[in-house]
Amino acid sequence: MTGTTKRLRVAANLLWCVPGVVGGSEGYAVGLLEGLARRADILFAVFATREFADAHPELAPFCVVAPLPQGRRVLRRMALERSWLAWRIRAGGFHVVHHLGGLLPCAPVPAVLTVHDLQYLVFPEYFSALKRTYLRLSQGPAVRKAAALCTVSDFTRRHLSTAFGVDAARISVIPPAAEPLPEPTDTDRAAARRLLAGIPRFVLYPAACYPHKNHEMLVRAFAEVARYHDVHLVFTGARGAGAWGSAPDTEPRLRAVAAQCGVGDRVHFLGYLPRPHFAAILAEAAVVAFPSRFEGFGLPVAEAMAAGRPVVASAAAALPEVVGDGGILLDPNDPAAWATTLTRLLDDDAERLRLAEAGRQRARQLASVDIVAAQVAVYRRAARWDEHYGSSR
Repeated sequence: MTGTTKRLRVAANLLWCVPGVVGGSEGYAVGLLEGLARRADILFAVFATREFADAHPELAPFCVVAPLPQGRRVLRRMALERSWLAWRIRAGGFHVVHHLGGLLPCAPVPAVLTVHDLQYLVFPEYFSALKRTYLRLSQGPAVRKAAALCTVSDFTRRHLSTAFGVDAARISVIPPAAEPLPEPTDTDRAAARRLLAGIPRFVLYPAACYPHKNHEMLVRAFAEVARYHDVHLVFTGARGAGAWGSAPDTEPRLRAVAAQCGVGDRVHFLGYLPRPHFAAILAEAAVVAFPSRFEGFGLPVAEAMAAGRPVVASAAAALPEVVGDGGILLDPNDPAAWATTLTRLLDDDAERLRLAEAGRQRARQLASVDIVAAQVAVYRRAARWDEHYGSSR
């Protein structure tokens, strides 16, 4: 080598990422890649669909668009990952490939694999028989073949270690980038006001309509809260059944349950929102409730705490790890406890302010982790970079 500094070349596989459909893994990938874009020692390319490049213009300059039609073309995407993607990575002179979708379809160079969660092992009923079989047959070989393994929480790290007999020391915990939500513009706030027209005070649950998100329990708890307060319940997030082989969308049933409980006119589904619109709505929420039964991390909870919203979350999976002492944790299967706690918070301005400040402090702790530096260190180890080029180069 001469005096020029050689840069680590990283390929990121996001062919699986259909915007607005795959949930929190999309936000995780975008936050990480935006951080990598600011690194002078990294050259990276994002192999993605046209939809992804259009949805994330800040990453479009880094995108290599795959010849995939719009929508969830699962079989065609899988074939491309094993052929076109493998060829492009090999031909592009990349030192490492990062598969951020939990599986490892190709590894023409050392591969880093990020596993967000193993929900299919805990709630198999939420997956089709075909998808359960596919994941069971694919995940083990992927874990064994990867040059490096990453997860988003210590909870998932332990789960992955136990499920596949992997030494936990081999697994790096790289949590989501705790970036603040974008500051809403006047236009964003006006859009939020239109969405919230006729909704004075509300409890917010930002989650896609999948069964494990436990919306129905919250609707039933809210019906009790609504007996004492002029309050509404707002759901944001994509419709369910977006991912191949997932459980059916729960929104139709939730609407029916809300009507049966007498709160049909107080439960609102706003759908998947642009982040600035969501930030404007989050800022107006009296309380953020997050009763999910299973999360690999729970990024919306971290965002709510950072925004100074009082948080009540489920004491399940990775959520206690994320919330810490920044919110209230409850049994996700106890609607009476949720009703009591939400009612108490709506009654107590001082407690909401105390909880909001506790959440801000916890969010600052989460944001203190330099996840981009941690991920680059994983890339360097996987590519044996220091061995080849020296630690300073």
